Amino acid sequence: MKEGKLQKLWFRLNVQLTRKEKLIFSKYLAVLLGAGLAIDEAIKILRDQSKRSMRRILDALFQSLNRGDTLSSGLAKFPHVFSPFFINLVASGEASGNLQVNLINIKNQMEKEYELNSKVRGAMIYPAVIIFAAIVISAGIFIFILPNVIGVFESLKLDLPLSTRTLIYVASFVQDHGFISLMILISLGVFIYVIRKIKAFRPMLHGMLLFTPIIGGIAKKVNMARFTRSLGTMIQSGITIDEAVQITGRTLDNIHYQRMFVELDAAIRIGEDISAVFDKHPYLVPPMASRVVHVGEQAGSLDEMLVYLAGFYEQEVSEVTENLSDLLEPILLILIGVLVGGLALSIMTPIYQVIGSF
Repeated sequence: MKEGKLQKLWFRLNVQLTRKEKLIFSKYLAVLLGAGLAIDEAIKILRDQSKRSMRRILDALFQSLNRGDTLSSGLAKFPHVFSPFFINLVASGEASGNLQVNLINIKNQMEKEYELNSKVRGAMIYPAVIIFAAIVISAGIFIFILPNVIGVFESLKLDLPLSTRTLIYVASFVQDHGFISLMILISLGVFIYVIRKIKAFRPMLHGMLLFTPIIGGIAKKVNMARFTRSLGTMIQSGITIDEAVQITGRTLDNIHYQRMFVELDAAIRIGEDISAVFDKHPYLVPPMASRVVHVGEQAGSLDEMLVYLAGFYEQEVSEVTENLSDLLEPILLILIGVLVGGLALSIMTPIYQVIGSF
């Protein structure tokens, strides 16, 4: 028992695959199966051409197949590598005889997910650089300018403004207690990280994200694109709606969408429509999307409507992220102007008082 746990721990620490490696695996396996090769032979060919972690996984899969296990059961031994979505689509493909088609569906899903994440990350680079520059400028004022003028202000015995007195106090504290200041900053970072991980705070933090101007709109569109494509792809691949809902709910990051899918799972079990649950959450699912899902349910083409919605919201995310810098630029400029301008004004005001007194 102990040896098995150690082996699992070793695999978790030493066997990892990137999104690109999993995408290539599903793509090449689909090609080999389409060429008429048996599943064990296809895995063996891929194993012989692979290195490091991929080779270890494929070797384990090849041995599992030789013992008579299914591919999905072999993949399930690596839950830290393959998602429930990946494993269940493979299991559905094996059961229905459409494994090649489902592998292509997995590849397409992963490609769309990668494109979506890349666009969101790329859109965040510009505001992150601007905010970092503002922090560096402010730190430069605290470190290089304020220490030089503190002595001048104190010697003149002026009635300093509150903002200037506050800056002087902070600068003096940082100068006299540099190590403590560093520890306070590190503790603040750790506190923010811990708060994000505590479940009790997630509803508040995730809700703030959804209702933040501009960013909230992008977050909703990203969540809509993810769950509609995941749900639509699984239904197309032969997974039952209740299973697809459960799996999709576990793959979502935002707790409010997770809770909606828990409610959706319970509603489906009693025969309620998906669109009826979506109608109860207009702040998560736009009424337009709910109406499209309702049409799909009535016409028997729910999977097609979900994939259509996924494409629609992916395009929306693409357009918004391309224009994000233009949307955020005025706000960022105002914030930087207030921050840097406030610091500069706090320093210059006493100097003007001195000049004006002569």
